[in-house]
Amino acid sequence: MVTETMKKKVVMLSTSDKGGIRSVVEGYLADGFFFRWNVVLLNSHVSGAFTMRLAMAWKALLRLIGLLLTRRVSLVHCHSAMKRSFWRKSMFALISRLAAVPVVFHLHGSEMKEFVDEHSALVQSLISWILAKQSVIIVLSESWLRYVKSISPGANVKIIPNYVVMPEPSFINDYRDNEMEILFLGYVGKRKGVYDLLPAFKDALAQIPTLRLVIGGNGEVDRAQALTKELNIEEHVVFAGWVSGDEKIDLLRRAYIYVLPSYNENLPVSILEAMSWQIPIISTRVGGIPEMVREGIDGLLIDAGDRPALSSAIIDLTRSVHLRKKMGIAAREQVERHFSKHVVLPRLENLYRTLIFTDVTRQDY
Repeated sequence: MVTETMKKKVVMLSTSDKGGIRSVVEGYLADGFFFRWNVVLLNSHVSGAFTMRLAMAWKALLRLIGLLLTRRVSLVHCHSAMKRSFWRKSMFALISRLAAVPVVFHLHGSEMKEFVDEHSALVQSLISWILAKQSVIIVLSESWLRYVKSISPGANVKIIPNYVVMPEPSFINDYRDNEMEILFLGYVGKRKGVYDLLPAFKDALAQIPTLRLVIGGNGEVDRAQALTKELNIEEHVVFAGWVSGDEKIDLLRRAYIYVLPSYNENLPVSILEAMSWQIPIISTRVGGIPEMVREGIDGLLIDAGDRPALSSAIIDLTRSVHLRKKMGIAAREQVERHFSKHVVLPRLENLYRTLIFTDVTRQDY
């Protein structure tokens, strides 16, 4: 028998912008999660002029209020980054809590610590209060659970990592051409370590002239391209722009090594994608990365900003076919055990089930 609760909708708040949050939400949609839980997606943010962004936020807010007033909402799931995203999603979340609807507040922001630290003690107390008022805070890693509990001891925090769809083994290309291709996917800018990667790549190129670096992503592309010319490595660096679908798959199939030398991260989907394609990783010891990439097993980890170490890691992995293959196989097994949809989605569905069909995690406003 279909109950009234089952007829209600889950409202999921996200962004229309390209990036990690959108990738996660698109994964939910592709894997049938929206259908199973009667999810209505409201995008509360879009890039562009202030008036466009304001109109998008108001449209989403009015739609949410309409659904709440007609008592057609069983749960609200807010995907939040930091800064304006945090305050915007907090408004949606608190309105939903006032309507006695459970709220999942999903923290994706890689610079949450910096966001909190830049505010006064009074605003930090407000952030702590907002987090404590949500039914559940989802974080992506153990390190982020500890951090959120440190700033908001009353928050109900659960770890549910991001996940990726595992490519079929037959799709993985064990044989790659003689040009050693290194892949970077992400925002082109300082936070992702692009301005460390390019000079480190030049140093590695001096020892291994067949190297090729592919940078896929949007952001400060013009500045990065200017740096490649300054370093005289433009013939070995390709800027592919924002990639998705078959274009991204093609890059992953060709890549020998995946590199993401970030200064701040949470649990980057791009690393999980590369690991699922049996690609060894070079990254940094920040955020949740050491919890997904086991140093010396799935890849090599360095300190953020350490260009000599980054160059050495590229050289070491490039020169050792055995090490690349061993780490690539371990990386794929790591994702399959801990970060595949078959592991992660049931945890999210169990959380939804608990919040929607019981009152045990609800808090009074």
